Amino acid sequence: MADESLKAVMSVVVTTASKLTDLAIKNGQLIFINDNKRIALDFNGKRVFYNQIVVLQTESERTGLLAPIQELFYFVVETAILWTYQTTGWIQVTKNPSEIVYIGDNLPEVGVTKNIYINKAEKNISIWDEGTSGYIKVSDCTDPIDTEEITSLFTN
Repeated sequence: MADESLKAVMSVVVTTASKLTDLAIKNGQLIFINDNKRIALDFNGKRVFYNQIVVLQTESERTGLLAPIQELFYFVVETAILWTYQTTGWIQVTKNPSEIVYIGDNLPEVGVTKNIYINKAEKNISIWDEGTSGYIKVSDCTDPIDTEEITSLFTN
C-alpha cells in the first residue's frame, strides 16, 4: 500500500502578472500567468518561473510530435498536464490537477466542471454547472464589522 504522506497535492491557478504578488507561495502550485504567457511552479518554498513552454491543445498533438525538443516544457491544455522530453522519452512533470482555479476580474463565457472561478471584481467564488450551462455562486466576500458597529446596533 502506498504511503499516503508522500502523496503530492497539486493545484493549478490562472492569473495575471499584476496579481501574482497577491498569490501566496504554496508547494505544488502550478501558476499560469495569462498576460505574459509564463508558468511558475511553487516548490520547496520558492516560486520558479519557466519560459520555454510549448502549448498543445490535445494529448494526441503531444504524442504525435515527430521531433520533440529536449529541455523544453510542453503543456497540454486538454489534460492540464506539463511534460518535458529527454533522450529516454517523455517525462510527466505534473499530475492531473486535483483542483483548478481561475482568478480574474471577468469570468470566461463558458466554464469547465470541477474548476473554481474567483471573480475579484465582484468578490465572489463560482463553479460551472453543466446542467444549466452557467455559473453557480458558492461564496461571497463580506466586509467585516468591528465591535463598535455591533454594539451600536443594540443601543438606543
